[in-house]
Amino acid sequence: MNLKHLILACLVMFMLIAPACANDNITYFNESSKINFEGVEFVIPFGFGEARASEDFEELGSNGQTCFYINEYGGEIIITVASDWMGMSLDELYHEGASKATIKGHEGWNYTEGNMTCFSYVDGDNAVIVQVTNQTRLYEVII
Repeated sequence: MNLKHLILACLVMFMLIAPACANDNITYFNESSKINFEGVEFVIPFGFGEARASEDFEELGSNGQTCFYINEYGGEIIITVASDWMGMSLDELYHEGASKATIKGHEGWNYTEGNMTCFSYVDGDNAVIVQVTNQTRLYEVII
């Protein structure tokens, strides 16, 4: 399974569980919080909370993790970091219909997948895909 298919599977899985998580006891951040996820730093904006524990996807043929955040208004943030991306190029993250973009110094691919705006890029030896329901969130989450 390639990384693009993995991300799509994670997105579909999250969309199925998000309504159930909305009723769980989620602690929403009362300020923006800097996180280090799989060796890559991000900012989770004010008002978002972790929807469920991050998922390891080693069994799918790639080493890495996906984490899921939601807010009370239906906003979603999904971050996937594949840590076994050593030596692979940005071109391998290309998604049909994507356009090249640079966000906070990271050159990558910007595209839409369903109701999510996505940005994929390479950070060191990691492939990173950030998916958000509000495109402007990409500029908050990616640092």
